[in-house]
Amino acid sequence: RSSDLGGSIMEKRKLLEGLKVIEYANFVAAPISGRVLADWGAEVIKIEPAFGDTTRAVGMQWNFPTGEDECPLFEMENSGKKGIVVDTSSPEGAKIILKLLEDADIFITNTRQKALVKSGLDYESVHKVAPHIVYAHLLGYGDKGPAKDNPAFDYTAYFARGGVAASLMEKGTSPCNSAAAFGDHYAGMNLVSGIMAALYNKSKTGVGEKVTVSLFHTAVFGLGLYVNAAQYGYDMPISRREPPNPLNTFYKCSDDKWIQLAFFQYDKWFPGFCDIVVERPDLKGSKYSTMKSVVNYVSEFVEMMEKEFIKRPSAEWCKRLQEAGIPYEILQQPSDIIQDEQCWANDFLIKIKYRNGNERIMFTNPVQFPYREAQEYVLSPLLGEHTEEVLKDVGYTDEQLKELRDKKVIN
Repeated sequence: RSSDLGGSIMEKRKLLEGLKVIEYANFVAAPISGRVLADWGAEVIKIEPAFGDTTRAVGMQWNFPTGEDECPLFEMENSGKKGIVVDTSSPEGAKIILKLLEDADIFITNTRQKALVKSGLDYESVHKVAPHIVYAHLLGYGDKGPAKDNPAFDYTAYFARGGVAASLMEKGTSPCNSAAAFGDHYAGMNLVSGIMAALYNKSKTGVGEKVTVSLFHTAVFGLGLYVNAAQYGYDMPISRREPPNPLNTFYKCSDDKWIQLAFFQYDKWFPGFCDIVVERPDLKGSKYSTMKSVVNYVSEFVEMMEKEFIKRPSAEWCKRLQEAGIPYEILQQPSDIIQDEQCWANDFLIKIKYRNGNERIMFTNPVQFPYREAQEYVLSPLLGEHTEEVLKDVGYTDEQLKELRDKKVIN
């Protein structure tokens, strides 16, 4: 690889080439971890029951098709993986998983602890027979405490108990409408970071270990500023009319669009805001001109600025804020994001083609390696698509596979 920062020679070897991952997970939070590792070149083998991962069937809630040839909800969490079907509730099925772990590096699961123990796939059981495995467990609430066995989704463990929904709502109104998979994706990326740390340690010791991430903890960590601030009497939710700083909020423009300001250097930026943005030089030197003073008149100044911002369209405000060097953005919706030129310039979004020929947009892995050659996108597996291939690779014969099929242990 070239050491030239210009990147004249692209690294063609996949970053995690040679790494083998066994994923025994459902829904979103743990599967997105597997997708990220697959994006980086790991071989990820996804294990599903005969009826398939739940995300194959529930996408119609968001207008997604759920056919075999185009299933976006499943696709976004499982691209780049191999897929096998195994009935892990049977002794033969659990034995298959342990066989796959013999030459694997990582085991990812979000299966509840009681079910793992019943199948002999809990950490203690796996570690006894495969001590080299990094065992990554995505949990709802952690592995201790009264809620450790509770069923969990990001709606409940992340948004509700984790304080996210209540913190993001406008004070005095109803809770925000939770965005499915939002917390799942953050938790999944946290799990990837833990896996990487455990792999580094394994490279020194030769021994794997258990890594846990919970949806609840992910929310607590994300809201860390406000969790700490609550000790000092600052609690969420707040009103946009009563922000910590009257220019750290969002304002409605004459074209009904909203604009968010991030006015963190208040005293430094205020003169330019008055002269260039709102054309109110009379405000300079007033009680609103310093952070120390304005915190006593927040609601009053926000009301004043609401009357200013509603006078002009968002494009005009963007031009003025840009000239003044003040951080801002228009509040976008997902339908705006898929047309955002910044996304396309940086490959945050790509176009993929499903098996039925339909071309659609897909988000990409948020961690990028600019001097590495872009990898070809690989569609998520059909249900059980690679069962025979994967099991033959670890030594199962045609006769053994037939016997397992007859017993409905595999598809």
